Amino acid sequence: MADPHSERQLDSRLTSLLGQLRSQVRRYIVWDSLLAILAVLLSAFWLGLLFDYVPVLLGGTEMPRSARVVLLLGVAVVIAYLVVKLLVGRLNRSLPDDSLALLLERHHPELGGSLITTVQLHAPSRQGDAHTPEMLQRVGEQAVARIGDVQLGKVFRWQPIQHKVMLVAPLLLAVLVLLIARPHVFQQGAARLLLLTDAAWPRQADLQMVGMEIPRVTALDDDSEAAKSIAFENKIARLPRGANANLRIQARADGAVVPDNCTLYYRTADGARGQANMRRVGRVVDGMQDFVLDGPPLSGIAGDLTFSVRGLDDRLDGYKIEIVPPPAVTSLQILAQSPPYLRADREGTSADLTTEYQPGLRLREGADVTLVATSSKPLSGTEVAITVGDEVVVNPIVEFAEDDLSFRFTIHDLRQSTKVVVVPIDKEGLTSQTPFRYFLGVINDNPPEIEMRLKGIDLAVTKMANIPLRGTITDDYGITTSEVSVVEVSDQETQTQPTTMPISIDREGVFAAEIDLRSLVDSGRLTPLQPGSAINVFAETSDAYDLGPPHLARSEVYRLQIVTPDELLAMLERRELGLRARLEQAINETRSLRDTLDLLRREGWSDTSTDTPERAEQVLRLRIQQTALQTTKTSEELQGLASGVENILEEMVNNRVDSPDRRSRLSAAVAQPLRKVISGPLELLGEQITGIEERIADPSTGQDQTALAVATADQTLLDLTAILEKMLDLESYNEILDLVRSLIEAQEGLIEDTEQERTERIRNLFNE
Repeated sequence: MADPHSERQLDSRLTSLLGQLRSQVRRYIVWDSLLAILAVLLSAFWLGLLFDYVPVLLGGTEMPRSARVVLLLGVAVVIAYLVVKLLVGRLNRSLPDDSLALLLERHHPELGGSLITTVQLHAPSRQGDAHTPEMLQRVGEQAVARIGDVQLGKVFRWQPIQHKVMLVAPLLLAVLVLLIARPHVFQQGAARLLLLTDAAWPRQADLQMVGMEIPRVTALDDDSEAAKSIAFENKIARLPRGANANLRIQARADGAVVPDNCTLYYRTADGARGQANMRRVGRVVDGMQDFVLDGPPLSGIAGDLTFSVRGLDDRLDGYKIEIVPPPAVTSLQILAQSPPYLRADREGTSADLTTEYQPGLRLREGADVTLVATSSKPLSGTEVAITVGDEVVVNPIVEFAEDDLSFRFTIHDLRQSTKVVVVPIDKEGLTSQTPFRYFLGVINDNPPEIEMRLKGIDLAVTKMANIPLRGTITDDYGITTSEVSVVEVSDQETQTQPTTMPISIDREGVFAAEIDLRSLVDSGRLTPLQPGSAINVFAETSDAYDLGPPHLARSEVYRLQIVTPDELLAMLERRELGLRARLEQAINETRSLRDTLDLLRREGWSDTSTDTPERAEQVLRLRIQQTALQTTKTSEELQGLASGVENILEEMVNNRVDSPDRRSRLSAAVAQPLRKVISGPLELLGEQITGIEERIADPSTGQDQTALAVATADQTLLDLTAILEKMLDLESYNEILDLVRSLIEAQEGLIEDTEQERTERIRNLFNE
């Protein structure tokens, strides 16, 4: 017998109803998913347009590519999610008949469960139900009879679809309006958001970056050089630290609106923010208007800076200024080679002096100076200017080391103070912001200096005199020749050649020489000298200087008159008379000093003419100090007298007119006693006067000390008076000599007159 369940088959009308419902469910899923995806796309488009284009209208910038990529990826992820979850996921779910029947029963209670019962009992997998076919047929007929009033639309919730349509419709309408009204905006937005192009939005203004400008630093002191332009590479410009930079942009005037002003918005490396207005420069030239910022924050810029420039609706964004250390000369080494005449090895090439540069450095005249500079970073070049006087040498030959961290150049034959200006240039073409200036002084090789004096000789000499010379010669680097010369003064036009004699000097430059006139005449080196003539005596010296005219130095020229021995002695006697007068004056001053001391002894401590004891002590101290000064003056005067007498003795010896008797009288009777008085009583007197001042507060001991000083002054007067008497005796002796000398001169004159008269008579006799 056949299985009754195998012959159960659902009514075709019910099957058609469930099929329609299944199709509508799937269409519902598709439309719901499509509307959701479209809402996401349209929303993303308008949001992207909002963030990309609206800031441009407000003067901002477009979204960067990275932001647009993020937006596009986000939209793709959301759409993929919607496709998987809302569309594919729901479409892949099975929709069995019993589920659909139950859905209809839930929204149509009038079916009374007949539809779900019929569908479930007609399921092929249904077995073991205890019902008759007649009952199943009757239930099926009831379900068929009742489905006529079934509305499939009541099964669906149309609010989600309506909400999506309400969202998509205006967005889509707006897109259509934008496409029709502003197609270029739609195309530009779609290209930037979907194709990720970087084409900027069209603007009313059109700003263009020109670049940075910094002062051009040169080695010459010339401010007329144009500024150095630095372009932005990938929106980055590198400037040296401390530069006073200018930012220059241009606004297109042809086919665009020139902004009234442009503003720079900046942020420093430490986070500080600010803004600065750019200055309009000049007029429109070649369709472009220039704007410049030449103040803060670009003045003396010290740190990195990011900035943007806004003008009207255009904006230059994302620019950065990177600050790098400027190249600097960290050290300068000086290698100086002295001129050949100052070197022991004239052919050598090594430096005589190697030192680090320091202010005030001075080098020898004529030296070859090599300057070796070290930089803080590798260099591509350098500017060098060497100023010597009014002459400027620009960019001499400069040699760089392999690492480009040092360079050298040479100044040949340094003669004057020299200024060297160096401007290093690094690999990026940046220079130091201030030139490096160095000053080299010159130690000039001055001509030698010579000082010569006569010793024991005056300006009148005999023809057989021996002339002692003393002097000093100094030179910067040593002398090569030195000599003394004597030449007879001639009234003729022809110049008489001097007679020279070499001299030797010690390490201190001191020399001693003698000119023996008698020996020079006897040897024939000097023509015989006659009384009434004159000679010039001088010294000359020279050094090894060969950089110009030779350095020849001459001492003071002494003009010496040639006199007879008698004339010289007469001169010396007159000088001796002058010394005697000075001695008489010294005796009078010493006598006055003695009287003052005696008055102090008698009345100095008992003076009642003053008002107070303090005033009396002050007056007494002043008187004592005056006596001390007078003692010092007398001592110095006597020393001068002794030296004068000794000079007379030396002149007599050097002129070879001395006699042992005359020398003995002057030395033993005058010069030596004067020295003894100076070192004896007079020195003791000074010490005693000092003792008086020390005892001024004790009248008793002070008066005793004053009495000792009076006694010493008396002894000094006695000694000086004895010396004066000796000088008077010498004067009498000299008067006798003068008388004898005059008699001899008279006799010689008489003899000459007699000879002349005899000659005249003989001539007259022959004439007759």
